[in-house]
Amino acid sequence: TFFSTAGTSVPCRSVGGDFFDYIELPDGQFGFILGDVAGKGPPAALLAAMALGMFDAESSHQSRCAPVLAKLNRGVVKRGISGRFLTAFYATLAADGSLLFSNAGHNAPLLIGATEVRRLETGGLVLGMFEDATFEEEAVKLAPGDVIVAFSDGVSEAMNEADEEYTDERLIAAVHANRGRPPEALLEALLADVRGAHPDALADVV
Repeated sequence: TFFSTAGTSVPCRSVGGDFFDYIELPDGQFGFILGDVAGKGPPAALLAAMALGMFDAESSHQSRCAPVLAKLNRGVVKRGISGRFLTAFYATLAADGSLLFSNAGHNAPLLIGATEVRRLETGGLVLGMFEDATFEEEAVKLAPGDVIVAFSDGVSEAMNEADEEYTDERLIAAVHANRGRPPEALLEALLADVRGAHPDALADVV
């Protein structure tokens, strides 16, 4: 195995619109998607489930990231669910460390290396707005020990009692403080840090 990973989803209600999934691609690469549907409750959860179904169908025979998001976008638009949009980030990782990604309006995941931090922003608009929307993709090369943290706005916008947001900067600091730990332990440390800022903060982290 050329990577290790951990993820969790903790909805702010009994059902919600945040979602993530992993996929093993036919060429041996590893793919993952993270998304967030506008709104909460059953309608958001329904659209999230629909998006995951379309993702599973498209990603299994498409090696690029941008075309998968374009297909998801057209599917959401054609279903005409009024006022329902979603953000999504999709990436594939090869054994040589090559990461290809496309970001459709989602919180930019953080690529945290030993000496620098990159926000993975390349992509396009949120899904469901315009049927003919196009998306860009970018390739980066990971080094051993690099960490990617993908998350929803429930993390970066968690508020404490003083109405201060948790912020990407605090998330980066928490990752640096726990570098070298297994993914499951790093995930627990990040969630604990978020909840320390706001005990009711609930979000997705991959």
